[in-house]
Amino acid sequence: MNFALTVGLTLRCGERSLELVRVLPDGVVQLEEVLTRRVQNMREAELVRRVWSGRMKIVLDPARTDSTQTFEEASAAIADVSALKLAWQQQIDYRLRYVRAVRAAHVSRGQRSRVAKAIRCAAEAEGDASPPSASAVMRWIRAYEKAEMNPVALVSQGKVQVRQRRLPKVVEKLIAQTLVANYLTRDRHSLRHAHDCLRRELKMAVCNGQLQEAEAKVSFTTLSRRAKDVDAYRRIAARDGDARARMVCRTSMEGAGAAYPLQRVEVDHTPLNYVVVCVRTGLPLGRPLLTVAIDAYSSYILGFYLSFYGAGVSSVSGVLRSSVLPKDELTTELGLARPWLSYGLADEWVLDNGLEFHSHAFKRMSWELGIDMTYCRVRTPWLKPHVERFFAELNFLTLARGRVHRKVANATRVDPYKDAVISFDDLVKGLTMFVAEEHPLTINARKLARPLDLFQEGLERCPPAVYPGSMENLRLVSGLSKHLTVSQGGVELRGIRYGSKELLPWRSELGGNFKTLCKWDPDDIGHLYIQHPKRPTEWVKSPSRQLDYANGLSWNQHLTIRQFARDALSKKGAIDDLWEARMRLHDHWMDASRPKSRKSSLLAARAAGLTSVGFPKSTESSLAKSQDAPLIENIVLASGEAGASDIPEFDAFDMEVR
Repeated sequence: MNFALTVGLTLRCGERSLELVRVLPDGVVQLEEVLTRRVQNMREAELVRRVWSGRMKIVLDPARTDSTQTFEEASAAIADVSALKLAWQQQIDYRLRYVRAVRAAHVSRGQRSRVAKAIRCAAEAEGDASPPSASAVMRWIRAYEKAEMNPVALVSQGKVQVRQRRLPKVVEKLIAQTLVANYLTRDRHSLRHAHDCLRRELKMAVCNGQLQEAEAKVSFTTLSRRAKDVDAYRRIAARDGDARARMVCRTSMEGAGAAYPLQRVEVDHTPLNYVVVCVRTGLPLGRPLLTVAIDAYSSYILGFYLSFYGAGVSSVSGVLRSSVLPKDELTTELGLARPWLSYGLADEWVLDNGLEFHSHAFKRMSWELGIDMTYCRVRTPWLKPHVERFFAELNFLTLARGRVHRKVANATRVDPYKDAVISFDDLVKGLTMFVAEEHPLTINARKLARPLDLFQEGLERCPPAVYPGSMENLRLVSGLSKHLTVSQGGVELRGIRYGSKELLPWRSELGGNFKTLCKWDPDDIGHLYIQHPKRPTEWVKSPSRQLDYANGLSWNQHLTIRQFARDALSKKGAIDDLWEARMRLHDHWMDASRPKSRKSSLLAARAAGLTSVGFPKSTESSLAKSQDAPLIENIVLASGEAGASDIPEFDAFDMEVR
């Protein structure tokens, strides 16, 4: 819809309504707010630009007072005539010549005689032997002006109206039911099978008297058109599932891009297609896992982390530190020709739904650093396209030996574990050279710009990068965490004891043992950070009491060592031996504590001659000797003592009271 900058033009800008009151010299227009009559001057070019961009919308145009259609409704009409059929374009051209001839004669559409005269003049000039009637031209002018000079309004309504389907309603109903029951299912039957089922249903309808024989015919082409009339997303979702439908019908979403560096950072993992060799032993170690953080604005690599223990919180913590810290010392030590410019905290992390990204430790890192988290939907890799494209570029590295290839039929396959030659140190240096020197200089075919140039220009426009308060604070924030008990022996973490004298006042203050949050560096477990349970901002750095073992040792190394020791003990049968010893001891206690009668217990004690006199001298040998000798030999009567016949006599008396 066209518009003119005339007095009375009303526009809407957000919640305000502005009216054009006068046109000033030098291409300046004066606008007034409708409610407050506040004056605002604006250049004509700027006003037109805002209308075209949608920042301002035209509410009322006094130059089009004969229109019953709003500006928004008229703008929504089709204005691209070239998209119409050729026959429609020819009809528009024919009718538009007569409409313009009448308007050029300055004749209104209500003056029938003058309209007829203008038609005859136009027909003679064009050589038209059968010109249209005055009523037809008047109808064309009315439709043309009501559509705000949209030429599409001159197309005959018979051409643009929706044609009614010729099949009976019963047949249309059977077609819909057949598509739902036999085509739009997870069985994924072909459309030819659905057509065969439809023919059977039509025959049954004829037998039941619902249709005539001539009406019960539907071609395969008609059924194909009906299937295509179903929404593409619903059709694919019914046959292949919602995930496949989202993938096929996906489109770029507004707001997913970034306006400046470090606004959106995409993080993801992938196993490298290379087998790494150990530097000391020369044996293949396997395929390492690469964790990458990439800037969504410029596709510049912010940091990476290489490990062999799979995706986890340690990998995310490592790539976080790599992306935040400056890289000058690293590039100087490796002798790179170009600097690595990435540093600082990001505003938002775009993540997938891995368990490590939903862990409490990772969420605490993001909260404490002030980084927002956005989780992409499952099976939607196009929501973080920059990191996915970077992973695809890694397959084009020129490192040939030790590469893992996909299996191809009838092709010679080389075992990468036998062909591997690259060491872990050389691989890290090569990846650093790739992300700092080659990848930033790659020209993006869509943007026609290099990631290095975009990142540098963006840094000049955006505020300076934000860093954590200190390196110690970064280690504290990005460390692993767990609630542990602080006792008199310190803190125990998987067999390692930590403690320092700073914990003594805390135990006195809290009255003994207490449980609190503890953090440790996943790359060095030589120290443990302990938080005060009542003062969250107060932390104590406690060293390990086994510094010769824990200093410089990573968390995953410690877990691997403990698992190795546990497996070694299992192979020796140590657990079974301990179990057998415990059961033998338990059986001994059960036999020793089995209840006996009082008479049998006293008789056993008398027969054994148990007294406190000979207890210290009793040994197994003396006990065995005493058991072998007969009891009668141990009884010796001293001279002068009473014998068996010298038994004294006692007098009896009665104590009964009479």
